[in-house]
Amino acid sequence: MPKMMHSDKAVLMAAFARIDVVALAVAMGILCAAGLFLLTGILLIRGAPPDTHIGPHLGLLSIYLPGYSVSWSGSLVGAVYGGLIGGVIGFVWAVLWNLTHYLYIILVAARAHWWRLMAD
Repeated sequence: MPKMMHSDKAVLMAAFARIDVVALAVAMGILCAAGLFLLTGILLIRGAPPDTHIGPHLGLLSIYLPGYSVSWSGSLVGAVYGGLIGGVIGFVWAVLWNLTHYLYIILVAARAHWWRLMAD
């Protein structure tokens, strides 16, 4: 019987693998930083017709991100903000993912233990 319980635990651990918190935070940070930098860069390279602002919608991010503007220096500031925001999102996502899976594994194991007790 102990060998069977060990295989059950192995199956649960394989099905509900943990996410590396630091890896997801770094990956999301890099992805968001590169995304905001590239979006600003694309707008600057495409340009705008005369007498209009470049990227008025993306420029509204300056409300939430002080120092950001649709310019090359603003794209660097935006990349820093994007990295920080993406890192926090990735960290919280990984922690919540791991926590919910851990709680579910505990629930499944407790339920299995309960049914074993009821069968005996």
